[in-house]
Order: sequence, then structure tokens, then C-alpha cells
Amino acid sequence: MASSGQGLKWVLVATVIVAFAVIILGAYWLLKGGGEAPPPKGLPRMANLPPRTENTLPPPPSYPSDAPVLDQVRKALREGITPADAVVMARNLPDRPERADAAFLLLEYAAENGNAEAALAVGRFYDPSDPGASGTIRKNPTTAYEWYMKASAGGQKEAREKLSNLRGWLEARATQGSRDAQALLSNWR
Repeated sequence: MASSGQGLKWVLVATVIVAFAVIILGAYWLLKGGGEAPPPKGLPRMANLPPRTENTLPPPPSYPSDAPVLDQVRKALREGITPADAVVMARNLPDRPERADAAFLLLEYAAENGNAEAALAVGRFYDPSDPGASGTIRKNPTTAYEWYMKASAGGQKEAREKLSNLRGWLEARATQGSRDAQALLSNWR
């Protein structure tokens, strides 16, 4: 009977050792990055790109007339362009059909990283009262309002004028019976 108790004791010790080894290996795996969680939902698209704090990039390149503009923009974003350089690059994009979409990617990235000038420009893309080109970006007065508010909070004086134009557009739609326009106006700050 003593040997049966002795065998059970060794099984218990072996189980504890195996469990301890699994815990150690799991912790090692997590610390080495194997257990990275996906980015939380609800964050802006570009939130996972860290802003560069130093201006180490050369001035934005000039593009030949046939350059793939969207590819150039995506490359700059992957390489970690600074928000300020993204705004400059957006201004200097060639006048091509995909220019608006390429500029939007750069400006959205810069705006999400606190650039008020870019926030104003992103608001314009969404603003149904703005006649400028928006590429494939769908007009959305609520999103335009949010970006204009961020631009205004960041010191962009032109944002007040844009908000005034947007409010006029919404008031016209609200009198025509638009519930969305009425809802946004009721929450207007």
C-alpha cells in the first residue's frame, strides 16, 4: 500500500511541474509578442500607426504625371510619415482622378494625430455643403460637424465659417422634413 501512495505522490509532483512549465512557456510567449491582442474596435482606422515626432523625411516628392498616387501615399503612411509632412504631401499631390482619395488618407491620418489643419480638411470631405471634390468619400453632415469641431478646438478659425455653412445646409434639410438633419441640429453645440 505504501508504494501505491508513493506512485500517486509522484504523479501529483509531475503534474505540478508540467503545469508550472506550461505557465512559464505561456508567459514567455506573451512577452515575446505572440499574444498581441487585436486593436480595440471603435478606434479610427489609422490609430495603429504611430506618429513620427521628428521631421526626418525629405520634402514630399514631385510625382510624374503617371505615378500611382495612392500607392505613393500608402507607402508614405507605412513608412511613418509625420502628421505635418502628411498635410504637406496632401497639398502637393498631382491633379489626378484619385487625388481626392489619396489626399483624404493623408489628411485623415494627420487629423487623427491632432493636426487641426488636417481636421478642417477632413471635415470638408464629409461636408455636403462643400462643393469641393470628395473622391469616393461619402458626404456625412454628422462626421463633418465632428471634424469641424475638432478643427475649431485646435484653433482653425475657418472652421467656424464651415460650421455656419453646414448649419444652414442642415436647417434647409430640416425644414424639408429630414429627421437626420433635425437630430443633428438638436444636438448642435
